Amino acid sequence: MNSFSIVTVVYNDVTHIRETMDSIINQTHRNIEYIIIDGGSTDGTKEAILEYIAPCANITKEEKDDTRLYLEAIHKEHPSISFKLLSEKDKGIYDAMNKGITLATKEWINFMNCGDRFYDLDVLEKVAREDIAGYDVVYGKTQIVYTEALSIIKTPPQNIYSSLKKFGANLIHQSVFFKTHLHKQLPYDVKNYKLASDYDLIYQFYNHNCSFKSLTLIISIFHTGGSSDIQGILRTNETFQIAKKHNLNLFYLIFYYCFAMTKKIMKSYMHPKILNKLLWLQK
Repeated sequence: MNSFSIVTVVYNDVTHIRETMDSIINQTHRNIEYIIIDGGSTDGTKEAILEYIAPCANITKEEKDDTRLYLEAIHKEHPSISFKLLSEKDKGIYDAMNKGITLATKEWINFMNCGDRFYDLDVLEKVAREDIAGYDVVYGKTQIVYTEALSIIKTPPQNIYSSLKKFGANLIHQSVFFKTHLHKQLPYDVKNYKLASDYDLIYQFYNHNCSFKSLTLIISIFHTGGSSDIQGILRTNETFQIAKKHNLNLFYLIFYYCFAMTKKIMKSYMHPKILNKLLWLQK
């Protein structure tokens, strides 16, 4: 049976952490290792996580000092569900995600960061029923939420190999499952990228001759407005550097860079009503 390590990275987001946890713990497929990496939150997020875990799980390991908390727990009703919580300061989102990779032990790993959630409660069951045994990276569709009234379904490329030739063609990591043992060998590049290391990672898997499979399932619900949106120009610059590193056609790169940067600038300065209208037309 397919097993999943689901990692949630969070920092000071007490408002949304429970919603994300609910979407994972209540999955109908229960061979889950749920790993939460908290960056040393000061707004009550860590306490909310502990309050969530305490009634439903038995703590089997706990380490605590002034700067770090680590615990492991087993779900009381469903022992195939386990928890790992690490709360300590980190060097950014990809450093935190790498900590999650280090702790992961199940066959597949997925990153469902705070504020996002699985599309429905049987997503993992549907993925587990797919013929994915011979693949290294499995990915599906994403519902992208722009506002309460506006969302679109983002369909990823069927052929990742041709897609990688295009500047900025990326997979949304909330809707991707990586073979855990391979992700341990290919962690996120923390040194060079703050916002686009997930884009570089797809190239890394491709360059190591890993196999990809596209599913027709909607995997996750992703809300815009995170750090990569807020710092969109920096992410676009990093994406350009990554694409250049992987030897994409220079003319093609420059064209797509200008196109992507124009979109980021428009998104930053355009009146919200006009932006919403354009997003609706995209839908």
